[in-house]
Amino acid sequence: MQTVDKIDALALYRKKMESFSPIPDNEFEQLSEKLREKHFTKGEVLLKEGQICKEFYFIINGCIRSFSLENGREVNVKFFFETDTACDFKSFRSEQPSMFYLIVMENTVAYCGLKSEIVPVFTKEAALHLVLFRFFQDLYFREEVQANSFKLLSPEERYNFLVEHDPKYLNRIPLVHLASYLGMSRETLTRIRQRLT
Repeated sequence: MQTVDKIDALALYRKKMESFSPIPDNEFEQLSEKLREKHFTKGEVLLKEGQICKEFYFIINGCIRSFSLENGREVNVKFFFETDTACDFKSFRSEQPSMFYLIVMENTVAYCGLKSEIVPVFTKEAALHLVLFRFFQDLYFREEVQANSFKLLSPEERYNFLVEHDPKYLNRIPLVHLASYLGMSRETLTRIRQRLT
């Protein structure tokens, strides 16, 4: 698996976090001391339904899939790529069992933080607390866009929206998972793609 330079990885993490608000050097150093580099292989299970999510994964390279099971069928709810943070934040915060699975889609390198070690740093330092607030604000707005696409757009419009805003999905996500994510059958997605090409 590809090796990652720690300085570059932490710089990438800092850049992502500072896209929400600046972080003083001393506060980022406290945070980075708690992060651990981990390597995961394709197919590895990071979280199962019923488990409590106690860790987040900032992806340096790779992809992680989040899905739930409905009547034994996988329903994809999110894909996490480079510079995304994969986590079931509801379970992470409430310490209630998760309703989701997190599965590694590609060989992945991530910088990981345990809740027990990370939360005290975020709550103690003012700048990090502001970063966290704005991070969840951004997460809420992005979730709202996705939810509204299911309420307001047709299946074909949802596909076109994805093509326009997240084209990497088309190259990296297998058709069966992409169809589930878009709320349609694989056959419907295939027909839409054929009609548009």
